[in-house]
Amino acid sequence: MSDALSLQAIKLILEAMSSKPGDGLLASFMFGKPGAPDWDKRMGTEVYFDPSKLMRVASLVRQKGPPHLRHLAASDISNMLQDFVIENFWYLADDVFLSRNQGPYSEQVRPQTVLTLVSVLTNSKIFQPESHLTLFPLVTVKVHANFQAYSYFLISSNSLTEGFLPSSVDEHYIVPDQFPPIRDWEGVKNKPSCWLGVHSPVVQTATKTKSAILGAIALTPLPQYRHMFSGRKMFGGYCSITDRATTTFEDVHTPPLMHNIEITKEDHKWLEILATKLVANDKVTRRQIKALEYFYRAWGQEPSQRFPTLCMTLDAIFGDAGGATQSVIDGVRNVLGPHIRHERLSLLMKLRGSVIHGGAPDVYESRKYAKYFDTYEADPIHDLELVVAKCLRQVMFADALKEHADPNAELIAEAKTKGMIPKETRKPSILEDKA
Repeated sequence: MSDALSLQAIKLILEAMSSKPGDGLLASFMFGKPGAPDWDKRMGTEVYFDPSKLMRVASLVRQKGPPHLRHLAASDISNMLQDFVIENFWYLADDVFLSRNQGPYSEQVRPQTVLTLVSVLTNSKIFQPESHLTLFPLVTVKVHANFQAYSYFLISSNSLTEGFLPSSVDEHYIVPDQFPPIRDWEGVKNKPSCWLGVHSPVVQTATKTKSAILGAIALTPLPQYRHMFSGRKMFGGYCSITDRATTTFEDVHTPPLMHNIEITKEDHKWLEILATKLVANDKVTRRQIKALEYFYRAWGQEPSQRFPTLCMTLDAIFGDAGGATQSVIDGVRNVLGPHIRHERLSLLMKLRGSVIHGGAPDVYESRKYAKYFDTYEADPIHDLELVVAKCLRQVMFADALKEHADPNAELIAEAKTKGMIPKETRKPSILEDKA
């Protein structure tokens, strides 16, 4: 991170600080040399922080600082900056500690002190954060061939202690196939099918990365199985490992799928492509990653709730700043081919427009929903998902990510042979209905 941003931030921070009562929120603290233990901080002081000015600094740092800061609220960054000042007040003490000037610190601090703080901020954990591991236990994903990249890994549960943990972790205290994976854990214990491990500076970044990865994994089942759910027992949460282990129990990470998603060696190619895209910082790739996050969000939703989320997924891939319908139509046909019937796609996009622009708070309330169903004898929600999934696979992974085989293929073939189910009765989907 450049010193220019640090210099701008330090100057603004000093403008937000003063010793005058009433000029902000009071912070009373003990201080000593940076890095000193609490017992060795023997001098006390009081500082007033102007919260509105500090929030402006936080907003600047959030926008122009390292990418992980964009995943934090401005208030969180404001607290980090305040903690930075308190930890490094030693450098300011000679200039302001005994000063009678109650104006902002920017009027009191010497240029050399400013430069010292700039250097400290540039090299601080705010701008140079340490990466740590966050483990997400998955229930419906089964890994047959472990995958590891720079930013994440996807492994079978019993493989956790086979070189995937930080070197600082004593593996004696780890139970690899248990969540939480802590040997002396005395609370509720669950058995994950596999681990998704994400290396990131903050848990918020790890959570967003998890969403993008699982959004890509959700592209692998055939459409009829993506939302086929069971009553199996599910659990969620994560375990974040730094110099200690922090565990939470939160919402599940995938819906309760009827059939596990099987990750094999064949999936490693697209997992590697995804790993590259996750660390890219160009605008196009960032929009693609956001599209995966939207697709993940839609995975467990009811169909009527899923429709607007899928619309946002499509906009993230193709939409311009105004979300123009024509730009989405052009983008879809460019990716899927001109054989996609224009009239059918156009009606689907008009239904999209009525939902996301306030014409119908629920997709079922739109007259275009009934018109689409009557015209093409197909559910527009299902058709939209077909379009979104195919576009995501093509735009992000080309031919690398292929839908997995039907887990019931043999049973279905046998039932058709015996005449227990029709051989073929459905109408062509939007992807098959040639113009």
